Amino acid sequence: MYQRSFLLILFVAFLPGCTDFHTPLTEPAAHLVPPTYRFYTEKQDHLVPWWTQFDNKELDELIEEGLQHNFSLQQTWARLAQARAVARKAGADSFPHLNALAGGAHNRTGQEDGTETNTDDFSLGLSVGYEVDLWGRVKSAKNQAQLDAQAKNEDVYAAAMSLSAEIAIAWLDLISARQQGAQLHKQLNLNKRLLELIELRFATSKASALDVYQQNQTITGIEGALITIERTKQTALHRLAILIGRPPTAPLNTAQQLFPSIPAIPPGGLPADLLAQRPDIRSKGLQLQGATWAIAAAKADRLPQLSLTGALTYNSSIIESLLDAWLFRLAASFATPLVDGGARSAEVQRTLAVAEERLAAYRESVVLALKEVEDALVFEQQYRKSIANIDQQIELAQMAYREATWRYLNGLSDYLPVIREQINLITAEQDRITTERDLVQTRVTLHKALGGTWTDQLVPNETMPLSTAQQ
Repeated sequence: MYQRSFLLILFVAFLPGCTDFHTPLTEPAAHLVPPTYRFYTEKQDHLVPWWTQFDNKELDELIEEGLQHNFSLQQTWARLAQARAVARKAGADSFPHLNALAGGAHNRTGQEDGTETNTDDFSLGLSVGYEVDLWGRVKSAKNQAQLDAQAKNEDVYAAAMSLSAEIAIAWLDLISARQQGAQLHKQLNLNKRLLELIELRFATSKASALDVYQQNQTITGIEGALITIERTKQTALHRLAILIGRPPTAPLNTAQQLFPSIPAIPPGGLPADLLAQRPDIRSKGLQLQGATWAIAAAKADRLPQLSLTGALTYNSSIIESLLDAWLFRLAASFATPLVDGGARSAEVQRTLAVAEERLAAYRESVVLALKEVEDALVFEQQYRKSIANIDQQIELAQMAYREATWRYLNGLSDYLPVIREQINLITAEQDRITTERDLVQTRVTLHKALGGTWTDQLVPNETMPLSTAQQ
């Protein structure tokens, strides 16, 4: 009788779940992804880090250092470790839980005649507990935790991709400030020489005091712009230092004065490739899958639960004979919710709403990614046209400035045309620098928008363990 009961319980314990309530989503981005991009559909190898295409050692070193030491990226690695631990914890419910038991007690009992009886009790044993996953609740919770951990892994990759772009943009801002500063210094020297000529003309009564004042105003304005540029350069250095994990005032080995040359537009593959190449989209997709398993777990939680328990214990009043007497107990319990005030039903509705939210977030991430690619391609085309237009403006402004200066020095016109052409030339030259920066920055944005699988090669930095902060 006991043997048959024992075998029956074991048989039930190792039965697979009777059923589960999981319903996978097959095409969450249906009808959102176009068949091709507007401009190109060539295939690209996204295993190679995008910044190597600029062929600049300084940029390579900055990004590689940032990927190892950036504090925000280290936080994402830590969140990934937390999610993986949660997944292991959720998976532990799939196995029996075994505990060791040991105890001892001393009892003293008093009698009516005033005598006392002293006894000792000792116990030693094992206990085991296991929930039979009849409806897939444990399985669903385990799968949800595993998918959440995978999503956190993709979040690390997305953070690394964003970080590489941020470092490149900060580096480009630094180069832009240096170029603008160099251009203003050049203009400052030219205007100082022009001031000398005006002062000579003023000494011979060929120029007015107003001309001298106006030229000094121009020089002072350029000096003020240089102060602003220096501030921009210093803050760019501070931002770059923070991004690579250094204090803001730490010295950086950056001496680049010119923007890197831009290679040909990278092939981007088909729009559907974004779903595999963009870690942020992959993360949203994994979160959505996890939400469907959460629904299954909530639905299963409304049904009865079957739990198995077992215990093997030894008891004795004398520790030397503890192992002489033993007790083995095996039991099964069946519990079903009857009245919970609607708590379980509300949890099902909550998980359904979470899944709806994550579905919308996934679809939004897909269309925004497509928009980023298309925008970057449009911006690059327009910036190239803008640079060609600004080059024409600079050429015309130089010609007009030379003509206005010659006419003024030869007494054929007043000083106002010279000031106007000076302003036009300085503005055009500064616009040329900022537009070229925007062009290169757009290429960085395009690489980020296209995604890539080079992030799969990333590993966390193990040179800064927690113990170093405890010293």
